[in-house]
Amino acid sequence: MISFVAPSGTGKTTLVEQVIATLHQRGLRVAGIKHDAHRIELDTEGKDSWRMRKAGADTLLIGDNQLAWMSDSTEAPSLPSLVELFFADADVVIVEGYRSAGLPTILVERPEVSDPTWQRPQSKILASVHPSDLPGAIAAVDRHLAALDKS
Repeated sequence: MISFVAPSGTGKTTLVEQVIATLHQRGLRVAGIKHDAHRIELDTEGKDSWRMRKAGADTLLIGDNQLAWMSDSTEAPSLPSLVELFFADADVVIVEGYRSAGLPTILVERPEVSDPTWQRPQSKILASVHPSDLPGAIAAVDRHLAALDKS
């Protein structure tokens, strides 16, 4: 797992999208995890899943060839357990956010975007890149993957 972190509005999602596309084009199996501090509403009022949740289902798994999991649990599963459960066949998992998870991290920095409340992660920083620096981000991912292959 490699995490990309930055304050909101920095451009990390655009960079993450390009990193995933580049790694996928190379033939790697790439998985993605996105941290969202806001609650995402996947249900549509009146649909079966919405009705099941409104009836009291605390956790709901929806799927066939696509999978959605919704839970009201106050504790989210750990990233390693999610990766083991859903992404065991991935070559690399690109994580957007989760800056406090202690993952190897690529810091996305754009000087004109400032958030005084944002805390720099304490994890291992693989690189600090501008959101337009796809080659720098890919080089950091490559170095990290190569180091893992050697160990």
